[in-house]
Amino acid sequence: MQYQVVCRNPELPEALREYAKTRVASIENYGQEFEKIEIILDLERGETLCEIILHPFRGDSFVAHDRAHDSRTAVDSAVGKLERQFLKFKDKKSSSRRQG
Repeated sequence: MQYQVVCRNPELPEALREYAKTRVASIENYGQEFEKIEIILDLERGETLCEIILHPFRGDSFVAHDRAHDSRTAVDSAVGKLERQFLKFKDKKSSSRRQG
């Protein structure tokens, strides 16, 4: 899997990039591999913006974004949104297989 972390503001620390990578890597524990993961971090009006895009090998991409005053909170919230999207997708996929 290929990670691409983009910081649009040079004031964001390197530790935040690594933290975002490790948090997003936890999504792979749900049994899906992704071709590419994009993490976009920005600082705007005192808030950290975090956007995460997961590109699977087949199908549509998963996108989540959030903003918060605390950088780690923005990353955690965006990862939480992605986890909910992905679990909902897996549930729909598995229920359609059972029906026919």
